[in-house]
Amino acid sequence: MADGTIVVCDALRAVAESLGAYLERDGLGVVATVSEAEELLDAVAVHQPALVLLDVTVSRRFPGRLVAALARTGDAKVLMLGPVTASDDAVDALRDGVQGWVPDRASGAEMADAVRAVLRGEFRMPPELVVGALRSTAGADPDGAAAAQGSGGRGSTATDARIAALGDRERAVLECLVEGLDRRGIAVRLQISENTVKTHIGRILGKLGAHSRLEAAAIGRRAGLGDP
Repeated sequence: MADGTIVVCDALRAVAESLGAYLERDGLGVVATVSEAEELLDAVAVHQPALVLLDVTVSRRFPGRLVAALARTGDAKVLMLGPVTASDDAVDALRDGVQGWVPDRASGAEMADAVRAVLRGEFRMPPELVVGALRSTAGADPDGAAAAQGSGGRGSTATDARIAALGDRERAVLECLVEGLDRRGIAVRLQISENTVKTHIGRILGKLGAHSRLEAAAIGRRAGLGDP
């Protein structure tokens, strides 16, 4: 993997080239601009970039899970580009390991900032999209829905027990996740460092038996935490 290198993929080739040119002018290393999923997979295999900026439209057209396919092709982080209303796409992308989502309405400067953040290992996603993804996940989870109905809409006894096992600070972090805050937002709200937030999230995942922040937030939401 080449440190800091980027492949840009947009359904419109002219847009991909424009985005690539902007990022290059901003000091970022773009090694390829493509417009089709097959081109993207080939470019990732050849260049082994650090990051892929991926238009959600291209992902939708791929006959399968494109983010998962990219993970099998290289170690690139994936930053999706699309509308903040694309909750179902966000759910699939998060499950497949996407590292962020930048709104298609973002300015060039905001996009470059998101690219740099993801390259640093940060997770970036608009809060409203996280909340929408949580609602989509809850709506598509029959076990979670059944548990909520069986306990007055607040989740199962097992879930309540897992929530009760959280410390006060862990519970506060989980509430922030339910509200759609990223690690930086949680750190600011709780006045703790981002590394401390990362540690709390790791403990929360372990105690809840969750595999991702989205899954943990969905569990917390079903338990009535947060104010989405």
